Amino acid sequence: MSIKNNKKTYLKTGMKIGAFATAISAVTKLPMNKVSRSMGLGLVAAFGAATLISAPAHAISESSVQAYAAAMNQAANSQNIGQISRLISDEVIVSLTRNGKTANLDKNGYLQLLQTSWSKSDNYRYDIRISDVVITGNQARAQVVTTETWTENGKPVKLITTSRATLSESGSNAVLLRSVSQVTIN
Repeated sequence: MSIKNNKKTYLKTGMKIGAFATAISAVTKLPMNKVSRSMGLGLVAAFGAATLISAPAHAISESSVQAYAAAMNQAANSQNIGQISRLISDEVIVSLTRNGKTANLDKNGYLQLLQTSWSKSDNYRYDIRISDVVITGNQARAQVVTTETWTENGKPVKLITTSRATLSESGSNAVLLRSVSQVTIN
């Protein structure tokens, strides 16, 4: 979980605790008999406990990772930038290395790179293979190999990217969180 997500979690929890404390304070100040006040406090406490107990982070599964691969394959082959955007975390960091030079891209940079590449190519095809999936809590680390082929200026181009990727569960879908990639162009 990123620092940004931790801050959000702590802020939300703090707000819940504050609301809970305010509700208890309000109930104790109401003009009621002891039984009503106790029942009111009991209801507030039950509601507060239910609110404060957060559901555990969605555990990611291997089937979620494979569904991610299928969705990414379909989105890339149809050049659907909106769908690809939904498959990538807003906090993503993609590190691409080619010929000893490394570029670190955020979500917007990665999406712009894809769109620029697509605009310069014909007959674009994308294939993704995921293996060696290791799941820890709500994250999965996997070996990812993508093969992209297209025609540029009448010449066939083949780009193979080997990555170590981290995916996390977002709602009911897996999204790319981190990727460290080695790029080879044939």
